[in-house]
Amino acid sequence: MRPALPDTALTVAAMDGGDREIDALAHAWLPHVYRWCHRFGGPKVDSEDAAHESLMVMCRRLSQVSDPEVFPAWLFSICKRVIANQRRKAWFLRWVPGPVKERPASGWSPLRTVEAREQATQVWRVLGALPEIQREVLVLSVLEERRGPEVASLLNIPLGTVKSRLRLARIGFKEQWAERYGALDLNILKEVG
Repeated sequence: MRPALPDTALTVAAMDGGDREIDALAHAWLPHVYRWCHRFGGPKVDSEDAAHESLMVMCRRLSQVSDPEVFPAWLFSICKRVIANQRRKAWFLRWVPGPVKERPASGWSPLRTVEAREQATQVWRVLGALPEIQREVLVLSVLEERRGPEVASLLNIPLGTVKSRLRLARIGFKEQWAERYGALDLNILKEVG
């Protein structure tokens, strides 16, 4: 079940208020921003760092938002830019040796942990092979379980475009998966999410 986006009243209060209201807005949006950073950033992007940076940009630039109704799309676009910057940074850092952060999965056997990590890597590879416009719609619709009108609002595109991109993304994901790994289990995206 996907959590609903925070109420527009919080945005209005933050736009008119001070630090306390902006802090409340950032706190309300944190789970959504983190989820976007995690799901769109992939395994090479530090989701916590990207979410923190996105919210810092939001706090600094909130005065640029003219209409509270466009705030979710505006914040989503900030996340996309931060993630793109994080990916560029990750690409550079892969050439510079450094420590690798490993987080143990509680309650799983070591074999299940390795299998889950491999499956997640496979999903990220296939998602990464999709065009960005299709990947965005697929992640928001399938992983985030958002309805078409909400996805259209976040991406600032018509509903028909969302449906078209989602159809193409599903086809592309299935084709890429079959080409790389064989038969596709349709629940694989939900497990990785």
